[in-house]
Amino acid sequence: MRKWWIALMALALAAAYAQVGFPTEGDLDGQVEELYDDNHDQAAVKEKVKVIIPPRYALHLTEDEWNLNLNNPPAAPNDYVYNPQNPQPPAEGCYLVPKAVKTTGDLVSYIGGGGVLRPINTYPAAKDYDGDGKLEDNEKGTLLCVNHKVLQKFSNDPDGWKLSVSVTGQPTSGFGYFAITDVVGNQIGQPYFANSLPFGPVVLAQSSGTTGGWLDDLIVEGFWFDGTELDGTYTLTVTFTLVGL
Repeated sequence: MRKWWIALMALALAAAYAQVGFPTEGDLDGQVEELYDDNHDQAAVKEKVKVIIPPRYALHLTEDEWNLNLNNPPAAPNDYVYNPQNPQPPAEGCYLVPKAVKTTGDLVSYIGGGGVLRPINTYPAAKDYDGDGKLEDNEKGTLLCVNHKVLQKFSNDPDGWKLSVSVTGQPTSGFGYFAITDVVGNQIGQPYFANSLPFGPVVLAQSSGTTGGWLDDLIVEGFWFDGTELDGTYTLTVTFTLVGL
């Protein structure tokens, strides 16, 4: 009788274990594994982590307004001469461009060739620098006014990005020449000029990879007043657009 009772209990316990469904060695719940060596003295589990990173393009401009009043143009702090060993754009302020420099193409050649831009705070651009009572050709000419701002951009597109600029405004002409370029490190981009609107879009900068975090560009803007401009009040809207390639 006792043997029969023991056999019955053994069968009951076996059935109970089957119903509880204890995990087999190396598998806790069919999804998460528990692994150990033959001596059962260590364990390791696996976790699956899923990360979703959306595509993002972002821009921030450190200055969203520039007011230039030629009743009192701000003089630059000092002379500007382009140095190819340390290429830097002109500092903020207004400069005299000598009379012999007649076009924007001449201006690029003049600056690239080491020509001097002198600070000036008058419009039209004329100043007796040597004090001899006369205005030589290098003491009168075109007024060039320069402004700086930083454009901070972010793109995580692995295929790269492109930065473009467009300019609109009223009146659509008569404001002289508006110039804009993009500077990253010691790389001064191609300057673009416009004397009528709308202007652009033109590409200021681009890359075949991400921006590597927030990438800061120095945006250099300028107005060139050579006497073809008309009196009046002009408002230009400059729009920067960052897109993926």
